[in-house]
Amino acid sequence: MAASPIGGYRRHSARIQSTEPAHRAIADLRSAAPTAEGPVTVTRRGCISFSRMRAGSHVFHARQHLLYVGLEAASGVRAKVGDGADREYDAPAGSILWKPSHLEAHLHLSKARESSIVVFTDENLSELAKQQFGVEDINWGAPLSGALDLNVLRIAQLLRDELTNDQANGLLVESLIAILGVHLLHAYASPGVRPDTFKGGLAKPAARKLQSYLQANLGQKVSVGELAAMVNLSPKHFTQAFSRTFGKAPHRYLRDLRLDHAAGLLAQQRLTIAEVAYLSGFSSQSHLTAALQKHRQTTPTRLRSST
Repeated sequence: MAASPIGGYRRHSARIQSTEPAHRAIADLRSAAPTAEGPVTVTRRGCISFSRMRAGSHVFHARQHLLYVGLEAASGVRAKVGDGADREYDAPAGSILWKPSHLEAHLHLSKARESSIVVFTDENLSELAKQQFGVEDINWGAPLSGALDLNVLRIAQLLRDELTNDQANGLLVESLIAILGVHLLHAYASPGVRPDTFKGGLAKPAARKLQSYLQANLGQKVSVGELAAMVNLSPKHFTQAFSRTFGKAPHRYLRDLRLDHAAGLLAQQRLTIAEVAYLSGFSSQSHLTAALQKHRQTTPTRLRSST
């Protein structure tokens, strides 16, 4: 179904899914680029948006894997992923920023730039990895900022051309996103079992235990001391190990989980904003609104209306 052109693009729905991962992907895509006015297309393989991103700073908070593609050359681009260095460079068309899940990324554009953002969930890439490598566990290389990938550019251009067509083929769009995921796996990942510990961080079972606990207790007060006791560490050592493992301090990780959960509930459009705030661990609707404005540069109403 096509709507009025927005920024030169038309909005299409390509096999929109009603599953929780799909809702999370929609919310992540919107929170990753809240200033983008382009259309969002959701498929079983991933979520994609095209727009002319405004000049200025953009923060990618998405908890999913995120790929940013510059579709035209741009000078004076700055980018940072996780704890990596803040790089400034002149970016040709096809320069990418690849952010694995759980890492935050920052992008600064000196002028508006035609861009694409693709969000893959862990489920998306695990399924593709099993098809390609025979295992679901994959090891990603270092995050990328400013790398030139002409294969990604060509696939993104094909997707853009198809989505600007009034008769866009949903199956073709889904297939192209899958091809993009396969390319990323072969170019930037390797099969294998992830190490049991992160260097200087938490053991893998401990990390999984904490993730599960935090997901299940988003609406409760959670202290660093309580979390540290769960994995038999002092609060100081726990904070250091947690930050090394997840790329951010415990309070920031929990805050982002709550914002992600709230965005997912808002995308479903079933609850009031006050109910969403309560279920996501915020003291009030105004508390949720203030947090979204400060950390995601958006509002509950905008997130709800954009999906």
